[in-house]
Amino acid sequence: MRDLNALLNNQLLFGLSETQLQMLADVAEEKGYSTGETIFREGEMGNSLVIIVSGKADLIKKKKDGSEVILASCSKGAFFGEMTLINVEPRSATIRATEDTEVIFLMNTALGDIFQTERELFIVLLINMTRILSKRLRQTNNRLMET
Repeated sequence: MRDLNALLNNQLLFGLSETQLQMLADVAEEKGYSTGETIFREGEMGNSLVIIVSGKADLIKKKKDGSEVILASCSKGAFFGEMTLINVEPRSATIRATEDTEVIFLMNTALGDIFQTERELFIVLLINMTRILSKRLRQTNNRLMET
């Protein structure tokens, strides 16, 4: 990854030193998507965490009747695909770019290597991810109570 600035001010990476951010940047894979292009599909096996560097994307779930529901709209700094780090199951939703979007992929294998060699970095990532997932769950609970 060329630009370390893409990782700055990201809540998933909060508390990491510049050296630790550089370690992640060194293993990150960049990719661009055009408007309407699918980043990944519901049902695919996942192998990475994805962070939006620029642009926007929708998190989409298919209903039983085949129609799609937008669960969330994501922009710079948002991440998704974290569930594949926790349990090895197919992707739970589709992510589709709603404008030209640049993302970085942190592959499970690279994160596994970081777990082996840089435990502190890995622990900070897990704590941040847990906080964010907890916040998302709380927001989902609140939305369910409103309906």
